[in-house]
Amino acid sequence: MKKKRLLYGILSFILGTGLIFSTVLSRRHWNNITFDSVEVRFQYPDNQALVVGSEVAPLIDVFLTTQPDSSALNTPVFLLETSLEALPYVADAQVYWNLNQSLVVTVISKQAKAKVFMNDQSFLLTKGHELIAAPKQTPLDLPIITGVKDSSSAARSGIVLDQVIASSAFTAEGLAQMEVNRSNIVLIPQGYPHRITANTGNELTSDLQKLSAFYAAKSTEELEEIRSIDLRYTNQVVSTTR
Repeated sequence: MKKKRLLYGILSFILGTGLIFSTVLSRRHWNNITFDSVEVRFQYPDNQALVVGSEVAPLIDVFLTTQPDSSALNTPVFLLETSLEALPYVADAQVYWNLNQSLVVTVISKQAKAKVFMNDQSFLLTKGHELIAAPKQTPLDLPIITGVKDSSSAARSGIVLDQVIASSAFTAEGLAQMEVNRSNIVLIPQGYPHRITANTGNELTSDLQKLSAFYAAKSTEELEEIRSIDLRYTNQVVSTTR
């Protein structure tokens, strides 16, 4: 019995010593791993290249120069992620190191759904209804919103825009401009020379249904001759021709 206990004790000691030794070697191995290259990847929803390398590269350079060494485990990558996500056009940033000894930086761009002209300045309205300054280096083919006064009214207009584009009368590519007024909106379609006046609020849904039926009943030639369409009247569409 004593021999078995002694044998078990020896085996436990050997196993424990081996585990400690393996842990020390493993930690030493991972602490010595470094990254010797940086790989930057961009993800652009709808191919909207809002984030450009010239904005990202300086932040990465500053981050790397402030690190005492290039040990992968000791690099606080979350600090770089925070810096990148503070850029106006970045929706998300992910930084990690891979087994090829590379620091991988993935930057996901915000997605814009409309241009906004306000106070003689150009802005972008994102899918999250955030108003940001429009980049000069990236031309975007998006619907234009005018008539808004501040970021709050721009966000509300974005909700109305979603309703317009989701209707059967329009698509995102079929709407050129939406002008927001106090009691109505004016829609300018892409490719047709007429203006459409519609109610806001709960009446907008029925107005867009009337517009869809009106479009379906007209030929392309007839629509090209129309100058204005007014949907604000109950159960009717009032139009004028050139």
